[in-house]
Amino acid sequence: MKVKFIKTGLFVLFVLSLNTNIKSQNNSAKDSAKTKIKLNLSSDIMSSYIWRGTDYGNSPSIQPTLSLIKGNFELGSWSSLATNSFYKEIDLYAKYTYKKISLILTDYYIPLVNGATASPDTRYFTYDDKKTAHSLEGSLLFKGSEKFPLWLLGGVFVYGNDKRWGYDIKKDTTNETYYSSYFEAGYTFTIQENSADLFLGFTPNGGAYGSKLGVVNIGVTGYRKIKITNDFELPLKASLIFNPQTSNVFFAFGITL
Repeated sequence: MKVKFIKTGLFVLFVLSLNTNIKSQNNSAKDSAKTKIKLNLSSDIMSSYIWRGTDYGNSPSIQPTLSLIKGNFELGSWSSLATNSFYKEIDLYAKYTYKKISLILTDYYIPLVNGATASPDTRYFTYDDKKTAHSLEGSLLFKGSEKFPLWLLGGVFVYGNDKRWGYDIKKDTTNETYYSSYFEAGYTFTIQENSADLFLGFTPNGGAYGSKLGVVNIGVTGYRKIKITNDFELPLKASLIFNPQTSNVFFAFGITL
């Protein structure tokens, strides 16, 4: 009798426990769906860092990315560190995407360029407009569909270390912002299992990207994945880039981990 009672009691406890566990899992799934956050962690190892038609660091660089994505919002950080220690950049960004359009605010922190200090005060927590090593940029990005993979990008520096470029005596002597601007159009196409980007970028004024109105960044980037194992592929990319305004050409190669 006691054994039967104990078995019955254990069965009831098992059913109650199972029911509680199912409810707990359902609640956890609902809570997870409500608070689902995607973590993105990766790093590029590049033969050189070419950005918008200019070589920064003149050496191989390591470029890690860390970001959190929830719904239409993304918060992240991106960095580039030259292996010769001549260039350092750590960026923070906030991005909101609605359909095919993204609004982006980026804080570029660049204390060191070609081995020299890049601003009067390179301490990270200095945000004085005339001294800081930070530069704030507002940008707008349009990305088309898979059927028509065109992208359009426009960005303007609005605060911080966008000064002293040497193209405007008045602005240079009074430490005024140049409002350096950059606009780019690009198109992605596929070749067999690989893809490539064609792009063209220009600046409408003298400043961070060049001395005057003109094309500063035109070229092609190719992408390929090499199968290492059944579960792992190594992404490769290579870029051939021309800067007509400075008569420069660059070729950069990188892998993504």
